[in-house]
Amino acid sequence: MSPQRGHMMGAFAAMLFVGVSWGANLPVTKMMLLHFDLLPMAALRTVAAVAVLALLLVLIEGPRALRIGMRFGRFVGLGLMMAGFFAIYAIGIYFSNPITAAAISVASPLVSATTVRLVTGSPFDKGFGTALGLTVLGGVILASGSLTGAARVTFGGGEIIVLLASSLWALYSIKAQVWFDRRESQLHRAYAASLSSAAWLIAGAVVAIAGGWARSPFGVSDGWVWTQLLATAVLASGLGSFTWNIGAARLGVAIAALWINIVPFFAILWAMAYGFVPNVYQIAGGLVALSGVVYMQGRKLAALRTA
Repeated sequence: MSPQRGHMMGAFAAMLFVGVSWGANLPVTKMMLLHFDLLPMAALRTVAAVAVLALLLVLIEGPRALRIGMRFGRFVGLGLMMAGFFAIYAIGIYFSNPITAAAISVASPLVSATTVRLVTGSPFDKGFGTALGLTVLGGVILASGSLTGAARVTFGGGEIIVLLASSLWALYSIKAQVWFDRRESQLHRAYAASLSSAAWLIAGAVVAIAGGWARSPFGVSDGWVWTQLLATAVLASGLGSFTWNIGAARLGVAIAALWINIVPFFAILWAMAYGFVPNVYQIAGGLVALSGVVYMQGRKLAALRTA
């Protein structure tokens, strides 16, 4: 296998891990929200993710790699974008009907692609329109499984906030690639961004708890709940952010964003462990969305063979 093909296959593996880990994050987080308030939980998870990323960084690159190595303003801004995405997304979910939010969020790759176009001016890769159409179609089919079973679907207004939050994540992904020295690894970038994000989330959690708007997470004594929180912190928040950076760097943010529409598919598969039985819409929609990213990946590999 040529180095370039290995490079692309590595990107495919990275984004597959993102889909699997972020998919697992959805049903587990829903369960954890029965015990934790959102902002303190997000702060705890991000701190745990930083610890894991820092440990990996020391083992792979040595202690010197823990130095941030970027301007303080950029360090603060990068973390604000990441933490801001978490907070804005949560606000959107709070003020939305979850069924409507799921249906409308299938357009998030289009929002991300538009953000990339406006910020960088870069043209889309050939075949991107077809891949986008497949992933959006898959998301619509997947969401229709819930829509057809809903007695009443309402629009709460937060659905638009959920959709627009994806533009902030796209902006973070772009800046995570251009604000660092080119020699910095994707692991270091994920560590630095998560460290800054943790500081913002801790500050927000402290204010929320002090103001009486959230409960302290340390009142939870269930060991199994803490185990799941730490597991999702390591897999989704820590390694998931790291592998997302790899995929975004190698494929481009717009193409990496296509993978967002397969996250619900993997969430459904993970939810089966909690007794959830998927319907034909959810299975078919996930497979159609997956075909979109496989199609785009195939085009990239074919372009390498003819180059």
